[in-house]
Amino acid sequence: MMPKSLAEENMILICQNLKKTYQDADKVIPVLEDVNLSVKAGESVAIVGRSGSGKTTLLNLLGGLEEPSAGKVVLADTDLHALSDRKRGYLRNRVLGLIFQFHHLLPEFTALENVCMPLLIQGLPVKTTISRALAILEKVGLSHRVEHKPATMSGGERQRVAIARALVTEPKCILADEPTGNLDNQSADHVYELMMELIREFGTSFVVVTHDLNLAKRMDRIVSLDRGTLVDGLLSSA
Repeated sequence: MMPKSLAEENMILICQNLKKTYQDADKVIPVLEDVNLSVKAGESVAIVGRSGSGKTTLLNLLGGLEEPSAGKVVLADTDLHALSDRKRGYLRNRVLGLIFQFHHLLPEFTALENVCMPLLIQGLPVKTTISRALAILEKVGLSHRVEHKPATMSGGERQRVAIARALVTEPKCILADEPTGNLDNQSADHVYELMMELIREFGTSFVVVTHDLNLAKRMDRIVSLDRGTLVDGLLSSA
């Protein structure tokens, strides 16, 4: 459980003294060192930094997709990395939504089936699952594409399905890794505006890793990853 003082501030996601190193033969390669970040409920935060600075690694740690070398991640009052894999997956399914640069949709399933998946994992009745999935697909403007598979859709449409899948569980926090980085400028702007509109509607916290400074500047707050640590605001070379 997180300290009462932090709970009173309505924090949904906290990392404390987070460290990550990788072993390469007999060499230890440091990636993150003493990273601290707190995200309030409903807050949007952009993480920027040079290529190779460890932004994606940090996002993976925040989502419980990788184990830290030291430190901890507290998600919805729970120490994420103190959980078993099963309990961590259970918490992630109910509290987090994940959006990636490459949508990671299941190619053999339709848009509707892809969006239904997180709710089916939760054990919701099929009728309820379909109803909620159809509603969120309508919100992202894809009610006419529910029976289409990813291969028949444009890049922007596939990313809108991924956004619908991330939001269908009404998570407390969305983690996004370059969510518009694989799209042309026009599609990226449309997807971004849609994503922000829905996040505001659901009151969801939003943490995004991005190279797009125009996108970053629309967030409530910007932090820069520099030499393994986070600093507030934009660096001059970020």
